Amino acid sequence: MDELEDKKLEAFVDRLMDDAPLESPSVDFTQNVLHKLEAETSKEVFQYKPLVSGKVLSIAFIAFVALLILIGSQVGLDSGQGWFKNLNMGAWFHADWSWMEGYTSSKVLVYAFLVLGLMFSIQVTLLKKQLSSRGL
Repeated sequence: MDELEDKKLEAFVDRLMDDAPLESPSVDFTQNVLHKLEAETSKEVFQYKPLVSGKVLSIAFIAFVALLILIGSQVGLDSGQGWFKNLNMGAWFHADWSWMEGYTSSKVLVYAFLVLGLMFSIQVTLLKKQLSSRGL
């Protein structure tokens, strides 16, 4: 019974398709579509404009360097002059590793850090390649 209904339905659809006119696009359909796409892609929604222009940043950088030179010439850079006379800067750069004397790390921890670094490096290169191929 289903086959009979399918054949009737197919015959009905065939008659409808025979009666329907065949439509075709206009001759310049492709040109119209491409023209429409080009017109839409040329619009820019947002154009980046920096808050501070390059000239202002250059002038500010030059003024900052000039100020540093002025302060250096007035105060002096020797540790016995100006603001630096009371500072013991040698102690700032002295490495005190006495707290690490009793520390031992297991091989598993070292291997875990090595594998983590390797996986991170691989992930960064793969993500870089993927983003480059997408044009981002």
